[in-house]
Amino acid sequence: MPFSVIAALGNPGREYAATRHNAGWIVLDALAAQAGAAWQAESRFPAVVTKVMLGGSSVFLVKPQSFMNVSGEPLAAFLRFHRLEPSALVVLHDDIAFEPGQMRLALGGSAAGHNGVASCIRQFGEAFVRARLGIGPKRHPEQDLADHVLGKFPATDLAELQARIPDFILGLETLFTRGLPAAQNLTNRKSPSP
Repeated sequence: MPFSVIAALGNPGREYAATRHNAGWIVLDALAAQAGAAWQAESRFPAVVTKVMLGGSSVFLVKPQSFMNVSGEPLAAFLRFHRLEPSALVVLHDDIAFEPGQMRLALGGSAAGHNGVASCIRQFGEAFVRARLGIGPKRHPEQDLADHVLGKFPATDLAELQARIPDFILGLETLFTRGLPAAQNLTNRKSPSP
């Protein structure tokens, strides 16, 4: 089945804007804005949704409006309502394993401690592509991980993330048009392509 949905995990509410945990929302908002698409609340499940053209295909963009730890529930409801398989889904989420400005695409695998991804796996299994957006590791070993991911991006890290958004969107477009291996060749590197 071809990809037809890009969902981004995050937390709703102004207090969570520009936090590391909402990195996926930052990228998805930029993709929607580039397409001139407006978000609309879905009454059937807690999510805001829009549609864009990406690589010649019509694609749903979805931001669950539940909190991160249960974000799989509205996504599962969305997939059921639209009669879509999890294999049609790409999930954007933050990842402490990579620095800001990096994105890694992967199919399946464990949640690696990410509660939002774990919720998705519980709800509909592992057969979806993850777009893992770097937010960097904790800066101090004694810092609580929740404090790190719920903290605001430092200005330099946010600037690095925003500077790479065109590359991230190109990677997603490549995924939709040429498949996962081609997209991984483009995105799964430490530095931007020349």
